[in-house]
Amino acid sequence: MENSPLTRPQRRMLWMRLGIRLLIFLGVILGLCLLGRPVLELCMPFLFALLFTAATEPVLRFLHSRWKIPRGILSLMMILLVVGALGGILTALIIKGWHELAELYGNWDKMWASFQAMYLQLGEITDRILAYFPEDVQAVFHNLSDRLLAWLNEFASRLLPKTTSAARSISSFVLAFLFFLMAWYFTAADYPGLRKTVADRTPMSLRKIWAELRRAFSAAFGGYLKAELTISLGVMLILVVGFAIMGQPYGMLLAFLLAVLDFIPILGAGTVLVPWLIVDALLGDWTKALYLLIIWGVICLFRRVAEPKIVGDQTGLHPLLSLLAIYVGMRTAGVLGMILGPVLLIMVRNLWRAGMFRDTFGDITLAARDMHAILHSGKN
Repeated sequence: MENSPLTRPQRRMLWMRLGIRLLIFLGVILGLCLLGRPVLELCMPFLFALLFTAATEPVLRFLHSRWKIPRGILSLMMILLVVGALGGILTALIIKGWHELAELYGNWDKMWASFQAMYLQLGEITDRILAYFPEDVQAVFHNLSDRLLAWLNEFASRLLPKTTSAARSISSFVLAFLFFLMAWYFTAADYPGLRKTVADRTPMSLRKIWAELRRAFSAAFGGYLKAELTISLGVMLILVVGFAIMGQPYGMLLAFLLAVLDFIPILGAGTVLVPWLIVDALLGDWTKALYLLIIWGVICLFRRVAEPKIVGDQTGLHPLLSLLAIYVGMRTAGVLGMILGPVLLIMVRNLWRAGMFRDTFGDITLAARDMHAILHSGKN
């Protein structure tokens, strides 16, 4: 009967299955917490090589079947073409950004003095507005203002040494990039053979699990994350053009930082542009405020038009679930968690739809029914 308790052997097997699944889950979580980041840092060049190989494999396969050129030569030509094109663009951007960063570092004292003068001017305007409020409110506001200025000074003093130390680590990046290029070549040159070797030595059950994981990974990272990155690059292009038109100093560097901010969920470039244009309007610089307002409006229009077409239904998440994933990710892993939280939730949802958790959910349901039957029948 449906409401009768399980027999002792049935109950023993049920809880043994649940216990094994729980141990596997806890082992995976513990392994990711302890070894995930170090292993990921060590294997990063080779993981990127696999991703680039998988992305370029359709083109290589087509050219190989069409022109009968050996895969090794095609792989080398593809790598040179991609690295040359992307390298030229990135080199120009890096040179421009490095020039602006060096100029900013050299003029930092002058810029900080200018910022303090603007801050004091804005404070005088604010004092005239606060004169209509009680003294307690004025005291609280002045205290917050002093703390904000002190925090900005401390943040800036810490940021520049970190930037210069990051510049010194370019050599390690170059070394990792060379290993990535070599791994990409060897992987692309023998990609079919590597796939066949792995498939022959992997059990069918693991192959099915890997297929589901790959589909979920492609939908989350290859869909949602790629779409958001495309939108952020579009926002950066709008900012670069807008700052160039308005003659904003360090426009490339500011556009890059705001594009990174725009990539982070909840935040966006408007969190900086809107207060910026309000401050300029209060200080009487209406031309600059109008420029910033137009740039912000173009960004909002771009996101309104591009997001439905580029992102489409990649997420399919309810806004409340997306907000929950962003908050949990922020609390557990900071900014990176805010970005990866919705992505991981999409992966779990896709795996659920694929039926990977069907047996586990069935055992949990059976255990709940068994406990319900025990409580209501009084039998052991």
